[in-house]
Amino acid sequence: MDEEIIGRPPDETGATRVLPSADEGATQVLGGEPDDITRVMPAAGAAPPRPPQPTLMMSRPSSSRGGVPWWVWLVVALLIAAGAAAVWYFYLRPAPPPSGDEFIGTWSPEAGTGGGLVIARSGDQFRITQYDRQLESVGSTLADLVADQLELTVQASALGLTGFSGEVQGILTHDQATDRLKLVFSSGDVRSEDLVFVRTEVLRPGSPSPTPTPTPSPSPSASPTISPTPSSSPSAAADQQVRDAIAKLQVGIITWATNNNNLYPAPQEVVNGGGISQYVNPWPTSPFTNQPMTPGTDPGDYTYEQINGGQSYKLTGYLSNGLTYTVP
Repeated sequence: MDEEIIGRPPDETGATRVLPSADEGATQVLGGEPDDITRVMPAAGAAPPRPPQPTLMMSRPSSSRGGVPWWVWLVVALLIAAGAAAVWYFYLRPAPPPSGDEFIGTWSPEAGTGGGLVIARSGDQFRITQYDRQLESVGSTLADLVADQLELTVQASALGLTGFSGEVQGILTHDQATDRLKLVFSSGDVRSEDLVFVRTEVLRPGSPSPTPTPTPSPSPSASPTISPTPSSSPSAAADQQVRDAIAKLQVGIITWATNNNNLYPAPQEVVNGGGISQYVNPWPTSPFTNQPMTPGTDPGDYTYEQINGGQSYKLTGYLSNGLTYTVP
């Protein structure tokens, strides 16, 4: 039995196995493989060895380039941009174009001689209407705004000067600190110091003296009794109120003309409730009747006349004792 087993040739499939005894450990030789390959198996109960793990070498990023941190470059760039913006804002940026609105308004001579200038915008230019001391329109011209100045031609009679006539070339400048206009003469017949104009709501005339109305002298049959004349009487105070009322009506007439192509209103506009009422508010009251003044020839009344189709006018107030007060 044993001989048969021993004498049998080895199985071609490698069925012959040589197994170690139980106490020889984990070394096993398996058939069917080259004899020179020896596999070492771990002992029973021992943990298999862990495969080798790759080792990653991490390098820390450099915190600077060339020794200067990145945020330093950012700060430098911001400072340069801020400096360039400041230079442009304070030194290089173009100045805003002047508007010229500071010239618009009504201006009278600071000396109080009456008359003056009314300046309004006319498209891209400025229209300057001139009034003499009696508030008579004596001229109107257009002026351009050049370097914060108005170059204009005005009538000498509108400047409140006496003894001069004709046109005067000058330059108007505005003083923002005092809100005044200064007229500097550039040529013309007038040789005077610079004129200063102050802003006012309305132009006012000079102070003309009352013009008495000539009346025939009666031939008294008896010698009149002479009584002392008081230095101040109610009629004198009433006459002054009429003068003030005429000046107020005149301002309304001038303002109406300024807004209507420099033409003075028709008589129907110069009444209480007429066209100039919007510029004369409240309407003046007659000191003799304590009623609103009306056209007429009684003391406290007035008459208005439009001359030459509105090119001029005449306004007369009636005082006591047959006296009148006429403008312009």
